[in-house]
Amino acid sequence: MDFKDIIKAHLDKMASQDFAFAERYKLKTKNIDDCVKYIISQAQKEKSGNCAAIEDAVVYGWAVHYYMEDKVKANPVKEKVKVVTPKAETPKADIKPIKAIVKDRKNKNKCVELDLFGGF
Repeated sequence: MDFKDIIKAHLDKMASQDFAFAERYKLKTKNIDDCVKYIISQAQKEKSGNCAAIEDAVVYGWAVHYYMEDKVKANPVKEKVKVVTPKAETPKADIKPIKAIVKDRKNKNKCVELDLFGGF
């Protein structure tokens, strides 16, 4: 799947779940090619140097915004744009809780199990 297909699949799913969006999504004045141009033009505004890293939720939000607003128009894309999806990190091996020694006035040493995410 390329970038346009991913955006279209997201919008198709949203249209199947949201009647108000589905009505806007059907408009003849809007299309997926212009939606992609709009997303790219928004990303270009966010770039630093020659690069922009935009979260998926923001990109999907721009796509929805394109269809929901009448005044939003796609700007022509002047530069060559490459859309890259970062590789998913491989899951780490089972992480075991660590043990910490907490000193207590009543007991000299007391063992407490902690998980790596900050719980006691």
